[in-house]
Amino acid sequence: MTRRKPIVGMSLKMYHNSLKKAADFAESINQLVGEEEEIEQFLFPGMGTLYPVSLKLKNSLIGFGSQNIAPAANGAYTGEFSIESLVDMGGSYVEIGHSERRSLFHESDEMIADKVQLTIENGLMPVLCIGEPKETTDFEWIKSFLENQLSMDLKNIAKEKLETVIIAYEPVWAIGAANAASAEHVAKIHTLIRESLSNLFGTETAEKIRIIYGGSVSKDNVSAIVSNENVDGVFVGRFGHDPKNYQAIVESVKTIKK
Repeated sequence: MTRRKPIVGMSLKMYHNSLKKAADFAESINQLVGEEEEIEQFLFPGMGTLYPVSLKLKNSLIGFGSQNIAPAANGAYTGEFSIESLVDMGGSYVEIGHSERRSLFHESDEMIADKVQLTIENGLMPVLCIGEPKETTDFEWIKSFLENQLSMDLKNIAKEKLETVIIAYEPVWAIGAANAASAEHVAKIHTLIRESLSNLFGTETAEKIRIIYGGSVSKDNVSAIVSNENVDGVFVGRFGHDPKNYQAIVESVKTIKK
């Protein structure tokens, strides 16, 4: 089996909107786990706080990125955020295709594919979010739904570039919920995603792509979630907004994946 470096990523969505609060949070996690080499880490701060956070993480092993980009590098896109600015700040990641972007802002798979391609063309790593909209045990339907998302969202990417993509499996019904999807469900779906990637791009490529789980991840459930070989890490939300909780999640992933 291909050795894939484990990942812990986190999004602050639009919760930490004070420049000082966001910068202080970045500084706190940097002090706690900013020198951790065995786990790849990234932070997606709120868009308005991106620059001060970038300064706090500049000499850290924790990467950062934006929760969104425009589908073009520059031009007449009033109110959008350019990947050129993110590159200039030293960012390394772009979150693309989150269910809130798909539903609230009506982003199509065609637009998402453009953003993935633009991200890779600029040397950054896309964190592509996929997930089924409803809770079900019809795994054949889930696999078909997710494989369709993968096929459309990654259609423009050269095979040799696909290993730079991070797939974030985020079942829509588990985002912001009281409980995460069960570890058994996550393991099953991650295995199906790996199979879908193999169907689409070949087994060798599929084994190199990292797949992480997001959706109510906490320090209490993370160890069970990442125990499966096809779960390469987690994408943390509100349960990581306490720096100590985030540290505990990082340490748990490190312990399981060592």
